Amino acid sequence: MRFAVVAPNVGAYGDARTVAGLAREAEAAGWDGFFVWDTIEYDHQPVCDVWLTLAVVATATERVRLGPLVLSMARRRPWKVAREALTLDHISGGRLTLGVGAATRRSASPVSASPRTRAARPSGSTRASRS
Repeated sequence: MRFAVVAPNVGAYGDARTVAGLAREAEAAGWDGFFVWDTIEYDHQPVCDVWLTLAVVATATERVRLGPLVLSMARRRPWKVAREALTLDHISGGRLTLGVGAATRRSASPVSASPRTRAARPSGSTRASRS
């Protein structure tokens, strides 16, 4: 069995350097993975970008698996996600775990559709990302 830390990248942790410090501590403590939230807004608190944060985490660690907890495909272009994921996987030496899904908070997604509609979108994006 493997265990991972899920860290926010908002509020007091809305700085990629702070999150990378947590990742270093998690790795030193023997955790197997380190994952961060994918959000663009959270109660008007500072938020750092998921991809840039994970790039900083990748350069600050050597062993832990890393990735977004759930990447919201409904608000992204699949070919851009594929490029970002490939780049992060290379930076991390193959340690990326990519979890994809739908946005859960209306305020966290600029997509003005119902949760049911947003949930239906990732499948097409995910297929395109695998091509």
